[in-house]
Amino acid sequence: MSAESAAAPAGPRRILVATDFSENAKYALEYARSIAHAHGARVVLHHSLHLPDPHTMVGGAIKSMPDFATIQQDAEELLQAEAKRAMLGQMLEATHIGKYRPEREILAATTSLGCDLVVLGTRGHRGVERFVLGSVSERVARECPVPVLVIPLPADR
Repeated sequence: MSAESAAAPAGPRRILVATDFSENAKYALEYARSIAHAHGARVVLHHSLHLPDPHTMVGGAIKSMPDFATIQQDAEELLQAEAKRAMLGQMLEATHIGKYRPEREILAATTSLGCDLVVLGTRGHRGVERFVLGSVSERVARECPVPVLVIPLPADR
């Protein structure tokens, strides 16, 4: 075996696909499925609930926390339906639900689940909207310890 072939990456083995169930995320999942199929990789389908932090103050009062068990069950059902729609079949290794900010949850899940590629869609915010809202995909790409593939929605979709 040459030094060049020893250094070449073998391709992903476990891909974390983050979804918010938007058209962008669905397209990114289709893209990730084809990568997983080509490399014999497994897929972890992740959704972040983006709940308020437990001590969030709103208008000077502590905001009550929603019923996490119900919200988590609903999200799990949506993830299973999305896996079925995308025809992941045996490629689906797990579903994962994060509670808080998506970028924080995606980064934590990537590490804790041993994923070696992250795939997510982007909404393509521009200008002031991007400045105000920020970009989950941008923050994940900047801080993630593994490669991140950001998939824009094609113009013809």
